[in-house]
Amino acid sequence: MKQIFIGLLAVFFAACSKEGVEPRISGFEPATLATSSTDVVLDANNRKSLALQLMWNEGQLTSTESIAQGTLKTSLQFSVTASFETIARTVEQISSSRSYTNEQLNNLVMGMGFVPLEKQSLYVRVVSRLANNLDPLYSNIVRIDITPYEATDDGDYLYMANSEFSSFPWRLCSRQENGVYDGFVQVDQWYNFYLANEASADASKIYGSYPLDGNQYVLYAGADRWNCWTSNGGYLYLTADVNQLEWKETVISSLTVTGDFNGWSATANPMTYDKENKVWTASITTTVAEQWGIKILINGSWSWFFGGSEAEGECSLYTSDAGGFTYDKVGTYTLKLDLSDPKAFKYSVE
Repeated sequence: MKQIFIGLLAVFFAACSKEGVEPRISGFEPATLATSSTDVVLDANNRKSLALQLMWNEGQLTSTESIAQGTLKTSLQFSVTASFETIARTVEQISSSRSYTNEQLNNLVMGMGFVPLEKQSLYVRVVSRLANNLDPLYSNIVRIDITPYEATDDGDYLYMANSEFSSFPWRLCSRQENGVYDGFVQVDQWYNFYLANEASADASKIYGSYPLDGNQYVLYAGADRWNCWTSNGGYLYLTADVNQLEWKETVISSLTVTGDFNGWSATANPMTYDKENKVWTASITTTVAEQWGIKILINGSWSWFFGGSEAEGECSLYTSDAGGFTYDKVGTYTLKLDLSDPKAFKYSVE
């Protein structure tokens, strides 16, 4: 077992020695990676079903001094070559396992250039990092043969209609197809709207509010429905639960970019909303590639943010701890965030 002198890890300890005794860390070893299957044929008819599990052991660090929680960082790396000459994806990990549904794994490999209905090999390894000044450790490499399906653009949407049904400017999506929809919209104060399952005045299901004062946030699909409305206006996050027949709104006061490049500041790099193009933008200056990726905080919150996703150019919405999304540009670039399609939140760097 490797023993690492804490003098190499000053970032973790304020003092490197006490009364002549030099602290030590032990337990930093390569992970051992295993997979639930080595040959996976993805099924478009069971997109939400489990397709693959990756599992690995985590090093148990011990020290003669206290160690900050999260000292050991692990990530999954994916490649189409056994040599990992090119790393197609890196996914930061909190736990020591990761599961993929058919849809998630299909999105991952299609984003890496796999061809639908053709078997190709995916190579996976675990990377363990203890400190920036120490070389990372790599697990064994697992090869998984995967046959993807042809993806479609179908989504489970609710369309926001104006009160005349002449315009459908925004939509909400139930990404889990469980009757709970969400999305981001930009509307004027006192905007009146309906939510419909089709972008048509003849939609088979149209939700408004219950026709009784005090029921603004109660969804109701009867013929005597009132329209829904928001007294806030501006940029909003909406959720609609057609099981509980309720909707909610949250005012988005800020989106801010954070990462190593700005010391993980929650305020240093705010984004600006481009109303015409429906995108958020921020100028980012880095001197090295972001080791842990970057996050976009919503309203300055560390528990509500955009972080890593499986698909290229996409980021996921999180309400708990998760890794950032990949950012390997060096220099000054413009980061753009497009939230107009709630099925897939997209970002680009120009």
